[in-house]
Amino acid sequence: MESIEVYLITGLIFLLAGTVKGIVGFGLPLVSITLLTPLYGLVDAIAVMVLPAMVTNFWQALNGGRFTSLWKRLWPLYLSGAVSTVIATSALVQIDVQWPTVLLGSVILAYSLVGLTAWQPAEPGRRETWLSPATGVVTGLITGLTGVLVFPLTIYFQALNLDRRALFQAMGIYLLMANVALALVFGWQSAFPEEITQLALIGIVAGFVGMALGQRIQAHLSAQQFKRVFFCSLAVVGAYIFLRALLS
Repeated sequence: MESIEVYLITGLIFLLAGTVKGIVGFGLPLVSITLLTPLYGLVDAIAVMVLPAMVTNFWQALNGGRFTSLWKRLWPLYLSGAVSTVIATSALVQIDVQWPTVLLGSVILAYSLVGLTAWQPAEPGRRETWLSPATGVVTGLITGLTGVLVFPLTIYFQALNLDRRALFQAMGIYLLMANVALALVFGWQSAFPEEITQLALIGIVAGFVGMALGQRIQAHLSAQQFKRVFFCSLAVVGAYIFLRALLS
């Protein structure tokens, strides 16, 4: 594709991804990687996503006034997730991406099906002491291999039964640390595309515009309606990525 087409498509994808993030508090990496992977491949899709995600999540991580209390409670989740993300990403940039791409499609499909069932997990209670680091490790491994940071993290956060503002900030802290880990490995392995600066700037601007738009939509859109359309769309794209990678 010509450069202008690449910039336009990237901008539109991050506008949509930012809109989703503005509505539900997460989803920028999920939506952007889901839509960028069929166009650019998994590794380049992750590389393009990292910097816009870092900038938007930096704001989300610090906005809410509960950083200290959330860190004291969830630091095993955050640290285990960051470490396992580094390990898995280091492997990703060295191997054939067919099977990580199959995994990406599987994760997106599984996450969308769980979302459509509206299943609510039970609170962990005393199990939180080991469930937090375990969730961080599993999420980090999936993140490092696919760039997607929501599964099983979002299910675990639902189980913690945090209020909406705390949930938004808790997600932001994890997402920021995971994206920093991704960026460090990609920089160390020289895995960023040549046009990363231009694409990242477009993604950052479009992502913030989308977030502002999403927050406006949030006030007028039924959460149930949005989730139904969102998860159905993810299921279709996830199945496409899975079958395309499996049959290639």
